[in-house]
Amino acid sequence: MLAEVLDELETVRIANENRVRQLTRTEADSDGEERGFGLTLDNPMVQKLVTSVEALAQAEHEATLNLQRAMRAHPLGPWVKSQAGVGEKQAARLLATIGDPFWNDLHDRPRTVSELWAFAGYAVHDGHAQARRRGERSNWSADAKMRTYLIAVSCVKQSAEKSKYRRVYDEGRAKYADAAHPHDCKRCGPAGKPALAGSPLSAGHQHNRAIRLISKELLKDLWIASRDLYAQKEPI
Repeated sequence: MLAEVLDELETVRIANENRVRQLTRTEADSDGEERGFGLTLDNPMVQKLVTSVEALAQAEHEATLNLQRAMRAHPLGPWVKSQAGVGEKQAARLLATIGDPFWNDLHDRPRTVSELWAFAGYAVHDGHAQARRRGERSNWSADAKMRTYLIAVSCVKQSAEKSKYRRVYDEGRAKYADAAHPHDCKRCGPAGKPALAGSPLSAGHQHNRAIRLISKELLKDLWIASRDLYAQKEPI
């Protein structure tokens, strides 16, 4: 519930910030068209909108504090606190999406690490990672994947001395430095011309693979921490 409140406030705040930006824009777009309204910040309508944005930002701040307090009181709070780069806010939003990392509430049984990975969009099928395909409904949680990804990116910003996940990233970059595409890759080729199987991964593709390693390691560690709590008879 607290995570949902924060999500909603954040969405509304961003939307209204975009409105202020559009109302006050004076520069032309890349195609030469001027789509902003060119109003100044002392315009009465803009002032009212700015006041609303400020109020939303304050409410969002309070919602963040509430969520962080709840994370500290959570059984997994000590684990989150011990992981540099994970953060209470991001961890709480991830847990709100995936639920108990260890227990499958739907089937009232433990779930495997592979099931958790699949739920968060990190499974592999026939040598291909889960990916959105036009005309097909995704069978994983896009929100869980996004939340895991954001934590992984945050962990990369930490030093290797402080963060296990930064070390996972560095090892991944070394592992994939000379890797080649097992299949044609749209990500590494120009539009309409995917990189051919056997060609080297681009630096961006290597980075994304290393981020994926962090994401899977993070989910696995959450699963282990949750499993250990169940062993101590302290369910999430």
